[in-house]
Amino acid sequence: MNRRQFIIALSAAAALLAAAPARAECGGPSAIEFVEGLYEKQARLQAQNTPLGQDEFLALFSKGMRALMQAPQRPKRSVTLGPMLNTFFGWGVLPRTEVTIGKVSLVSGQDEGPATIAVPVSYRGEAHKVLVHVLLDEADGWLIANIIYDNGKSLIDHYRDMIGR
Repeated sequence: MNRRQFIIALSAAAALLAAAPARAECGGPSAIEFVEGLYEKQARLQAQNTPLGQDEFLALFSKGMRALMQAPQRPKRSVTLGPMLNTFFGWGVLPRTEVTIGKVSLVSGQDEGPATIAVPVSYRGEAHKVLVHVLLDEADGWLIANIIYDNGKSLIDHYRDMIGR
């Protein structure tokens, strides 16, 4: 192999590697594309006050997360009323609230999964950042394993508090 052939082969390999992270296996969406599409859809549904059905909602989450969400809840005696949690956007996002989604980006992991995706959101004039942990399941596609809100609490923490774990 001469120098010219080597440079052509190296360029072709670099082009293939640069294109590879854009899609997950089997031609499906990448982690970033999945989260971006999901959050844009949720923002539209939020503004229209048309939430997903229970089955459709639960299908977005990993098996472990679904188990926490469906576990029996223990009522606490010292319950204080406070802001309501919107699963996707965080505390205090009420129905019909206009939510704007910023540029979604990969924070850690691989675009083929597992990965942590940063989702900048803004509502009521305030900017927030949500971190979404996603996994790629061969049977179910992309699933949400956890969501961490900008106050440091996560969706897993929320459900563990609710069931008393």
